[in-house]
Amino acid sequence: MNLQQLNEKQISKLYEEHMVIDFPKDELKPLKMILKSVEEGFYECLGLFEKKKIVGYTFLVRFDNSYLIDYIAIFPELRNKGIGAKLLSLIDEYLEKADRIIGEVEDPTYTKDESQKQLQTRRLNFYLRNNCSDTGLRVECFGVNYIVLEAGNKLCQNQDEAWNLYEKFYKSFLPTDKFIKNIKRLN
Repeated sequence: MNLQQLNEKQISKLYEEHMVIDFPKDELKPLKMILKSVEEGFYECLGLFEKKKIVGYTFLVRFDNSYLIDYIAIFPELRNKGIGAKLLSLIDEYLEKADRIIGEVEDPTYTKDESQKQLQTRRLNFYLRNNCSDTGLRVECFGVNYIVLEAGNKLCQNQDEAWNLYEKFYKSFLPTDKFIKNIKRLN
């Protein structure tokens, strides 16, 4: 398995056939915004390929030499087979020279629905088992409550450092009014 940069056609197809299913509508950026961010050079869309077939993907936001894992997924029919762990390992290799790598996972604390709570807890535990650490930072992003995780060689020293980095990522592509309205630190 390997990671490959996706072109505009591949990104569009992936978005229309998978991302709209893999992510809730309130968590999914418009395709137009993703493509514009790629064009502007601070957003990378990578496919996880097994031979010539795409089986998963990750989309990354870059700020200086740090990265935010914006989206990550394995195709549903291939989940629970160790492919997600392989993808995380390949991301670590791909970003081995990165200063910081952070990501978000839904915080199960805020979920009332028991099946959603179990799914979110499973997802959080998956990341924690696969070399991700909890920064301690909790945020609300477009109405969704997240735990901010980190990976890689250099870790944030504290919640303030994690927040400053998180804030930089979102300020890099959101207009100020949208940032103020939709991105909040919870602790």
